[in-house]
Amino acid sequence: MRQQPKHINSICQNHSALSKITQRTQLLDRLNHVFQQSLPAQFSAHCKLANINGKTLIIHTDNASYNSLIRFQAPVLCRTLSHELNIEINKIEVKVRPRYTPFETPPSNPISLPKSAAAALQQTADDMDDGPLKSALQKLAMRQS
Repeated sequence: MRQQPKHINSICQNHSALSKITQRTQLLDRLNHVFQQSLPAQFSAHCKLANINGKTLIIHTDNASYNSLIRFQAPVLCRTLSHELNIEINKIEVKVRPRYTPFETPPSNPISLPKSAAAALQQTADDMDDGPLKSALQKLAMRQS
């Protein structure tokens, strides 16, 4: 007999560590939502509340220029967020965390040669002894447009 999957809430209730992690995650999600609402519109796509440590908010931004702008706005943000969250916040720490985008190799673009260049390569290859250079020139000569 197969067991029915358990609901995540029942698992968290039985494990205190998971329950604490879940509560912390939900708190940070709510704080990030309030933080996003209090930011100027042009900042919100580039900044995210990462953590709160005592009276310090830790913010991640994807660009160093937003790091400077957030620090410039820090006193106003501290007052606004302290009022909105009912938590005393007196410091904002900003860290630059560039967005990770996996490197993609561009599709290979085969070389195509003009007919005259391909003919010159083929003529040069014909005058050579057999070897790796001759075969490479012949392969290049086949890439005519």
